[in-house]
Amino acid sequence: MSIMKKVYGDTEFMNVAEKVLFNDEFLKTKKIVHHGTTRYDHSVRVAYLSYKFSKLFGGDKTSVIKAGVLHDFFLEEYDNNIIKEAKMLVDHPSIAKQNAINYFGVNKKEENIIESHMFPMSNVMPKYRESWIVSISDKIIAVSENITRAKAQVSLWTLLLLNFLR
Repeated sequence: MSIMKKVYGDTEFMNVAEKVLFNDEFLKTKKIVHHGTTRYDHSVRVAYLSYKFSKLFGGDKTSVIKAGVLHDFFLEEYDNNIIKEAKMLVDHPSIAKQNAINYFGVNKKEENIIESHMFPMSNVMPKYRESWIVSISDKIIAVSENITRAKAQVSLWTLLLLNFLR
């Protein structure tokens, strides 16, 4: 079963997440490449893993789901400019937090979850257990997505090389 089928079939998760996931502005993240997938899919994976950790460790599941989905809610795209990308790594949590406030209204805990998810790369420290959960989940998912992308690139180069050697 694909992760998205599992996510969309999880009623407890979807009761919180669906307001964001089907919002027209948030749906624009489906068109933005992020870690070799889309920013939408990345955000859903982070939110779902965070939700599972929150269930396991007794956290505020509602805040984890909402802020987990919104942690990368910004529409700027990377353009292979290393300086711009580095700046965006540090700046995007504040942009995502402001977008979350403007479009969905978030509480102070959710603001901190979103704004601190890049700690220690950013200067905003997680204040809540839920902030740590989303920050760690984001790193786990990002590594997973980048490994998958790297495997795909190696596979492509291997196929090209094998085709050349034939």
